[in-house]
Amino acid sequence: VKAVVLRVNSPGGAVFPSEQIRREVVALQAAGKPVVLSMGDVAASGGYWISTDADRIFANPSTITGSIGIFGLIPTIPRSLDRIGVHSDGVGTTRFAGAFDITRPLDPEVGAVIQSVIEKGYRDFTSRVAHGRGRSIDEIDATGRGRVWTGAQAKERGLVDAFGGLDEAIADAAVRAEL
Repeated sequence: VKAVVLRVNSPGGAVFPSEQIRREVVALQAAGKPVVLSMGDVAASGGYWISTDADRIFANPSTITGSIGIFGLIPTIPRSLDRIGVHSDGVGTTRFAGAFDITRPLDPEVGAVIQSVIEKGYRDFTSRVAHGRGRSIDEIDATGRGRVWTGAQAKERGLVDAFGGLDEAIADAAVRAEL
């Protein structure tokens, strides 16, 4: 293997698997192999996370990308259950036992912990993009904040390098690998 072309067509996903893939991209580069990224119709959120360190990113003008952001959702249904006369109770051995029980309102302390994890994840995301794209964290934050962009808008903002599809990415990888 002289070079790798990574084709991304994903609306995203969880941070942990996205970070695992991104680390493999970095490991390939550390082994001396160029990594060129080709975005499909969608390469957003986790799809963009895994793209950040590529040597070159190709997208079509209509590709949906960006979505540099993280969110969390903890559903609760105590008011709904109360309306139909269903109540729950319980005991726990720690302060946060049952913290994610959907039959109870979210404890504000648990909410604060979750919010801090989300904020750290966003800082990690923006710093990885800033490093991979050679931009400042403030520039990436201004572009990020969960917004999505077309490939044309992303190119204007420095999130992609060039327009093109898989064929252009393969040709670029071949040049980088001197094939």
